[in-house]
Amino acid sequence: MNARQFTLPFRHKRATSRANSNRDLIGRSYQQDKWATVSVIDVCVEDPGRVRVQRDVDGKTWTMPGWLMRLIFLEELKRAA
Repeated sequence: MNARQFTLPFRHKRATSRANSNRDLIGRSYQQDKWATVSVIDVCVEDPGRVRVQRDVDGKTWTMPGWLMRLIFLEELKRAA
């Protein structure tokens, strides 16, 4: 019996699409507590699933999951409507 190893192409396609999945969030912002604006400035280098955000009042920068930012922006749209 001759054993052969083969790979399925699913992993490679998923990895490339996931790496750029949060690029559309860059530049978007929301108001926090009606006095500070939080803006997405970049995608985290170590983990493409996280984005770097910055608060305009004090310039503090931190990372948070991209899915959470999408949820925040979705809530902002619901409030505006």
